Amino acid sequence: MSKTIKIDIEYALFGNQANTIDVTKEVQDSLMGDDVTFSANKLGIEDPAPGETKHFAVKANITIDDNAPYPFYYIGKDYETIDFIP
Repeated sequence: MSKTIKIDIEYALFGNQANTIDVTKEVQDSLMGDDVTFSANKLGIEDPAPGETKHFAVKANITIDDNAPYPFYYIGKDYETIDFIP
């Protein structure tokens, strides 16, 4: 039986310590199933810190079928792929 999965991105931030931008809408729009890859190019945004190492942070609420949503937190580096449902 297939599951109904809903992922709501509460917030997503991308950049480095000096230049961080809110990419919540871009991440929500970029979800492919339950995966998203973080990079300026993949998100269709201008690179907030060209030539610098960037990180991202995301908080999402995940609902599977009719169960109560549960929080999901992730912090990673540029070009990592998040699998919200491993």
